[in-house]
Amino acid sequence: METNHYTRDILNQPDALRKAVESFDPSLLQPLLSALSNQTFDRIILTGMGASYYAAYPANLILARSGLPVIWLDTSELIHYGRPLLSKRTLLWVVSQSGRSAEVLSMLEWARESPPAALLAVVNDTQSPLAQAASLVLPLHAEAEKTVSTRTYLNTLALGQLAALRLVGEDLRVHYNDLQATADALQTYLEEWQARLEQIAVMVGEPDRLVLLGRGASLASACCGALVLEEAAKFPAMAFQAAEFRHGPLEMARPDLDVLIFAGPAETRALNLRLFDDVRKCGAHPLWIDPQDGATPATPSIPSEANLPMPAGRGIGLPLAEILPVQLLSLHLGRLSGIEVGQFLHIGKVTKVE
Repeated sequence: METNHYTRDILNQPDALRKAVESFDPSLLQPLLSALSNQTFDRIILTGMGASYYAAYPANLILARSGLPVIWLDTSELIHYGRPLLSKRTLLWVVSQSGRSAEVLSMLEWARESPPAALLAVVNDTQSPLAQAASLVLPLHAEAEKTVSTRTYLNTLALGQLAALRLVGEDLRVHYNDLQATADALQTYLEEWQARLEQIAVMVGEPDRLVLLGRGASLASACCGALVLEEAAKFPAMAFQAAEFRHGPLEMARPDLDVLIFAGPAETRALNLRLFDDVRKCGAHPLWIDPQDGATPATPSIPSEANLPMPAGRGIGLPLAEILPVQLLSLHLGRLSGIEVGQFLHIGKVTKVE
């Protein structure tokens, strides 16, 4: 299969991740850490759009599990319906690869009128309006992309989680090691990307309908995975929090439905495995996405033909590794439809109109 800009961006992700992790400076966050210790902030609002929004979800979970008052809300909903949430004691944490999308620009306008206590920007374009307005900037250090988000998504996941862990006072050394090990695993996985692609193509075939399910940090993989399939391959896909799938959408289960289930964190792995079995009993075609790295116990009840191959993501690297098989799946689906995968038809890299 020939490579294009999108494919090359996928293949360059391990190097981009290494650069981002090496460039991350936790000391930049010290003013925010001190403000949290002094209870300067009444809440943290974590916001973004598209892949940036989904990539912020694992950081949201880290903050929430530490008892911090955090709200995860997309920027459009925030500016139109959530303005009263912003106060002079709020830490506004904005994630935007471009730093200049329509919603971000609107948010900056009203934030100037009612400024938060601090504005933290996770952004790739350090010359963007968002970066210029921020109290503190965490650059993604990713080479600019011409198509669907790949490197910037992984780097946002990595740096967002590192920043959140720093703000809750954790020692980052083990997390650095996990991300470095994950980058190595991504490299190994992508060295044989064409063989992986063909394996995925055989397992998925020519699907009619696709659903992606995840819990915890893997919910980001489900949501961004569906976005990747829609944006890159023009294939309609739906994402659900795995428990929510039982509350109605399971009624869609028929032989023409493929359900990609991320095994996810250990806390809810057994629940996802039970859901896999129930989806299969209902007549749909479930696929299990799970790192087989020796650290995670094998799952005998998952047949080999249903175990979608993915890299071994360790610790906070798990959601980074989970998106790679979906990226390769987008190449397969694009090939089936005869399109150039990743090429924009109706939008651009930066969304300029809300």
